Amino acid sequence: MRRMYKAKRCPRCGTKNAYSQFRCTECGLIFSRVENGSNKIAKNLIMAGKKDQVVNAPMFPKDVSKKTFMLLCGFLGFWGAHNFYVGRYAKAVFQLIVGLFSIIATVLSSAIPNFDFFMSYLFLPVAIDAFMWMFDLVDGAINKYKIPVAVDFTEGADLVKNAVKK
Repeated sequence: MRRMYKAKRCPRCGTKNAYSQFRCTECGLIFSRVENGSNKIAKNLIMAGKKDQVVNAPMFPKDVSKKTFMLLCGFLGFWGAHNFYVGRYAKAVFQLIVGLFSIIATVLSSAIPNFDFFMSYLFLPVAIDAFMWMFDLVDGAINKYKIPVAVDFTEGADLVKNAVKK
């Protein structure tokens, strides 16, 4: 009978590694660098177009408050506020646009007769947005939500900080 050990996935390549391992066996990522990574630097790197130095890690870094994330997700999650908070901008913009269109369409459907036909086309994006919101809420509660974290992949300590300045 095969014995099962605790395993963790590498946030960079997805390889299963033993829970006690120091670095990934496939790509060589040092796991402590992910745990000590910064979301603030990751957001700056994403805006600068340097996504190759960012890893989506299923943990809350030290500069992201889980309480703030959960409050934003619970109350303003339909509009993507929690995704703006952690730096997942493409998902946040999608949720914001769909949320605004749903409000505008709701107001227009009460003012314009026969506007319900247009509302039927808006149902699918609104349903997708609602499912994304609920999945984000559950993933955040059980610490499975993937948050962008800046990681220094080389042996140099100042690579990430210098990449933001350039």
